[in-house]
Amino acid sequence: MSGRGARQLRDALLLAASVGVVGGVLSLRRSAAPSAPPALPAASAPAEPSPLPRGGEAEQAALGEHEAQAGCDFADHGFGVYERWRPLPLGRLLVPPARAIRADGGYDLLVHFHGAEPVRKQLAPRDLGLVIAGVDLGTRSSEYARALEGGGWDALLHAIDSEVASAVGVAGARARRLALSSWSAGSGAIGRIIARGGGRIDALILLDSLYGAYMPGQSSLVPGQLAPYVALAGAAARGAPLFYLTHTETPTSGYASTREAATFLLGEIGASPIAVAGSGDGAAAGPGADEAGDALRLTRMYDGGSLYVRGYAGAGPGGHCAQLRLLPAILAEHVLPAFDR
Repeated sequence: MSGRGARQLRDALLLAASVGVVGGVLSLRRSAAPSAPPALPAASAPAEPSPLPRGGEAEQAALGEHEAQAGCDFADHGFGVYERWRPLPLGRLLVPPARAIRADGGYDLLVHFHGAEPVRKQLAPRDLGLVIAGVDLGTRSSEYARALEGGGWDALLHAIDSEVASAVGVAGARARRLALSSWSAGSGAIGRIIARGGGRIDALILLDSLYGAYMPGQSSLVPGQLAPYVALAGAAARGAPLFYLTHTETPTSGYASTREAATFLLGEIGASPIAVAGSGDGAAAGPGADEAGDALRLTRMYDGGSLYVRGYAGAGPGGHCAQLRLLPAILAEHVLPAFDR
């Protein structure tokens, strides 16, 4: 072996030995270091949601991060009367002061899917006396649907009861009235829940959150796919538990938009929305319009019994995000009165 070859071999051996020593030291340090505390479930991490779901039945790509910020910036006024988020096995929970819980342990519950932080920022300072659960599971409706399969929904309700009982020191706490709401991809969870029967649901709110699948090679929705929603809408139109549905003009590709789904739903119960023309005096604007501008300009509506359908002018990420601003007024003007409050 030449002198040059010997030097190269020696250098390679020295490098290998150095890597081994460093690796051994790092390994010892890792083994000696205390183990990190277990992280809370991903749903407990505060984050703004993505502005569009990855599809209804057909999964679609989410928008980019820079687009995700458009319209999804909600002012943070703190937790109000709520102490903090409390982690749940699925999602997280805001528990109001004990005065909001009845002596027999009954309480009013809102479970919201997708967008827990915007909901917290808007509702917590208002002191509506609600226990609020927020569940964020990703940007695909299928991720929400999978989480609620089997006994997932019943387990979530049981965990909420237990956490409320522990927080306020009232044994046997239980939800007296239940409102479900979703935004965007969160409808995947709602679909699973109502497919099992909505006997416990006292109010349902879908904020730009009802999508559908097309028939193969067509632009019409698959018959029967929204049957549970149609049944609830028909019951609400006859005065049964409240159903509040909103949509934007945001287009989708490969699956039915919220506008198309809302039109289909009304058609299935023999109803039609009426067009709303701007009057210039704010009468045609939806609740929360001051914060969202033209995105919440009302374009069409339907009222019948306890069924409310509202269409808005928003046609992009900002308009889609603005739908979350409607929730406080819907609760105060419709849901809480229906809860006899």
